Amino acid sequence: MMVRHGVMLVGPTGGGKTSVYTVLADAVEALHAAGHGATNSFYRPVKTYILNPKSVTMGELYGEVNTLTLEWRDGLMALSVRSAVGDTTDDHKWIVSDGPVDALWIENMNTVLDDNKMLCLANSERIKLTSSIHMLFEVRGVSFYCGQCRTWRVASPATVSRCGMVYIDPDELKWKPYVQTWLSGLGDQLPETVRVYLLELFEQYVEKGLQFVWKCCAQAISQVDISKVTTLCCLLEALLLGKGGPDLKMDAKPLNSVLCQTFVFCYLWAVGGNLPDSHWDAFDNFVRQQFEENDDAKLPSSGDLWSVYMNLANRRLEPWEEILPSFRYHKEVPFFDMLVPTADTVRYGYLMERLLSVRRSVLFTGLTGVGKSVVARGLLNGIQEDAGYLPVYINFSAQTSSARTQEIIESKLEKKRKNILGAPIHKRVVIFVDDLNMPKLDRYGSQPPIELLRQFQDFSGFYDREKFFWKEIQDMTIAAACAPPGGGRNPVTPRFMRHFSMLCLPTPAEHSLKLIFKAILSGFLSDFPQAVRSCAGSIVSAAVEIYHRMSVDLLPTPAKSHYVFNLRDLSKCVQGE
Repeated sequence: MMVRHGVMLVGPTGGGKTSVYTVLADAVEALHAAGHGATNSFYRPVKTYILNPKSVTMGELYGEVNTLTLEWRDGLMALSVRSAVGDTTDDHKWIVSDGPVDALWIENMNTVLDDNKMLCLANSERIKLTSSIHMLFEVRGVSFYCGQCRTWRVASPATVSRCGMVYIDPDELKWKPYVQTWLSGLGDQLPETVRVYLLELFEQYVEKGLQFVWKCCAQAISQVDISKVTTLCCLLEALLLGKGGPDLKMDAKPLNSVLCQTFVFCYLWAVGGNLPDSHWDAFDNFVRQQFEENDDAKLPSSGDLWSVYMNLANRRLEPWEEILPSFRYHKEVPFFDMLVPTADTVRYGYLMERLLSVRRSVLFTGLTGVGKSVVARGLLNGIQEDAGYLPVYINFSAQTSSARTQEIIESKLEKKRKNILGAPIHKRVVIFVDDLNMPKLDRYGSQPPIELLRQFQDFSGFYDREKFFWKEIQDMTIAAACAPPGGGRNPVTPRFMRHFSMLCLPTPAEHSLKLIFKAILSGFLSDFPQAVRSCAGSIVSAAVEIYHRMSVDLLPTPAKSHYVFNLRDLSKCVQGE
């Protein structure tokens, strides 16, 4: 930055790009405060202006003429540059563009990045940048996907050659600094002996588990290692420090046993929760081999590890069936909102509840019709009173825009001050986004609604659409559901997905399908004569058998591409459509 006023921080997701410039800003400010500014003019306070160019339109970014009043309105970039130029102090002014690079907006920055240091606007105005202003670009890469020609392109040499390039490799530091920071941040909540023991478990098992998943398994949606480790930390925090947690001051031997069993449970779901059920057995065997020599683990000898949860009251791993509630049929509940409790619904609801309790975003993935939305809605509606949640449901489609998404979110929040929005007092808003990956890609492969949500995940707010002042958002968490990419669903940027704990819901087994639909049909037939009620089991068994036969024998062909069946078809059969 001492020789280039334009710098690109490039690197894969989770490498620490944001941390690099924030640590640098803190360091030069600390050196200035210590009196070293007299010896080196670079040691000065730093003011940052952060924006995501792809979360807004081009007119909102650079400025545009109002077609009705014919008045010019500055955009977000123009306002940021004006504000930085108007600041006559010697402080550093860093304008950070945290978002994908593409030719649609980056080419307009060429005159800013060369020796002219001039921002040229569409109204023929030119703004001269001062020497204390630096342009930072935080990007995953300088290549982008062109949706029109369906090829990968790169930012032009005219842009790249004007910037200093800093590549940040996530394999340099990996995940251990995050775990150490997390443990130290808990302070007195965890005794020193507990922190040391947990760190030993992390160092002994986690890296091998991550390598096994990458080499021997296929993930439902690609998830970076730091996201898995963050999920592991959040689950441990929720179980050990949340409601019903263990006594962390008990004797060392029983405490280590509780900690190790809790770690196994959290480790299994954090590292393997994103795996399709076809890889469950392989990962289950791997985890058992890892912990077979650890006397504190006390893994169950029968069944698989996916079928047990950590009962902290009894200090042991127990089957999910122990906490399986009963189902009651209510005729006023819409068919597709009914939730028949099974081992799958209980465990995924339990994990989601625990993660939300520590304000961690959750993403359900899995094939169409496996119950992602039903499980999430059932949990949020069931615990909203006790947990103080205010659920808000948003359905994305191919035509969803960034502005409409922001409008919906703001309409559900209370205005606390001019620039602060938040949930009602003693509440927390949970935004549940269904079909997260449905918004269409723009010309260069970005999804503006996703970039808007990523801006909230990274910086806890977004800019006002009219006056472009920053709005801070408090007490809000995002949860989501989506099927894997394909069939109109698009890949979502890993820079957004890393904020989520991903859980892949399996296709229900045949006995689970019969249990679910028999419970619903028996409830519906409860007022009918016994002769009719007794047919419920046979009807459901026949429907499930026909569904499986059709799925296997009637495969889609070019001439019959509509031969695609999922569990929604079976549900409609039982519903009566």
